[in-house]
Amino acid sequence: MSLSESFTRSLAPELEGRFPDAEETLTQLLTTARAAWPTLELDEAAFLEHLAQRLTPDTALATLHAADLWLAFACVLGDPAALRAFDQTVLARVPSVLQGNLPAGLSADDVLQALRLKLFVRQSDAPPAIATYSGRGALLHWVRAAAVRLTQDHARARKLEHVTDDDALLETPVLSQGAELNFLKNRFAPDFKLAFQEALQTLSARDQNLLRLYYLEGSSPEEIGRVYQTHRTTVWRWLTQCREALLAQTRVMLAARTKVSDAEVSSLMNAVHSQLDVSLSRMLKKP
Repeated sequence: MSLSESFTRSLAPELEGRFPDAEETLTQLLTTARAAWPTLELDEAAFLEHLAQRLTPDTALATLHAADLWLAFACVLGDPAALRAFDQTVLARVPSVLQGNLPAGLSADDVLQALRLKLFVRQSDAPPAIATYSGRGALLHWVRAAAVRLTQDHARARKLEHVTDDDALLETPVLSQGAELNFLKNRFAPDFKLAFQEALQTLSARDQNLLRLYYLEGSSPEEIGRVYQTHRTTVWRWLTQCREALLAQTRVMLAARTKVSDAEVSSLMNAVHSQLDVSLSRMLKKP
């Protein structure tokens, strides 16, 4: 099958006949893409099908950013070398456009982590956002625009936020806890909420993001592994360490805030530990 046939068979019905003499242009696009990324090996027919599926009636084929589209397609496929190249050549240049435009409480690293999630992790049945890049504009400009939208969404969310679910961990009764433990839960719920918030801030940006990806976004260890370019077993180990560090630091913060005995704090934290997987997603909703 020729290049043009691989390309034509993937065009939308409304584009049939729109590119009658595309062979030479397609060859040039492939040459440009391979020259820019000689180490990224992709199937040319699959790439042209990907390209064809993203065209619109007003697209000028010869003006497409072929090298950028080649890199994006390799990222869609989860190519580790492509993901590293994307980090080094695209994401590394995003913070410069955010300078002076970040809302309070949001760092450039936070934006980059959110971008990685949005671009590379499948959400429900939708493909990762990087798959929607069409090559009509420069990939860097497309990603920078996505970063700006993320900061704007964050700012709007903060304005609309009036309540927090951080106390959810202490809301659900646990059978066989007894009246004394329920009394402790009710009495120290506000202190626990503050202790948890303080403990969360002691975690690294990566660890906070791991917990949100897993508990709030519902991302699997495999999906998180693609974001961080590591194996799912490593992600499981990271998550376990994050959970334990968060609980340990919460205990320290709670003990510092209250005058209860070590035994009472231990009873309270044991109850928290038993409900952690159920409640952590609600606790992490607040950015």
